[in-house]
Amino acid sequence: MAASDSLRDERNSVADQREAASDARDLDLDEKKRRLANLELALDERGRALREAVPEVLRRQQEAIDRSRDVLNRAEQRLIRAEASLLRSRAAVQRDDAEIQREVALSDEDTAKGSGT
Repeated sequence: MAASDSLRDERNSVADQREAASDARDLDLDEKKRRLANLELALDERGRALREAVPEVLRRQQEAIDRSRDVLNRAEQRLIRAEASLLRSRAAVQRDDAEIQREVALSDEDTAKGSGT
């Protein structure tokens, strides 16, 4: 019976070792599952944050585009006014030149009449 007791003890010992190894693997697996669940949760939170942020980013970009358009429109209006002012100034210079030429022509006629008499 001592041999069968020894064999039974050895089998029990091997079974205990296997059970301990299995328990260790189960604990390791449980830890990995817990970490995976935490990572999935973090990933879900990041995804949600990005989905929430995208419309805000798009809205801010659209606002910046709108402000840029406003600036460009105001600049275009200033340019149009400056161009109109330049055209008026050129017209005034041409009128002044024409007036000066008329006066010079009249002065030359007067001088010619005065020296001819």
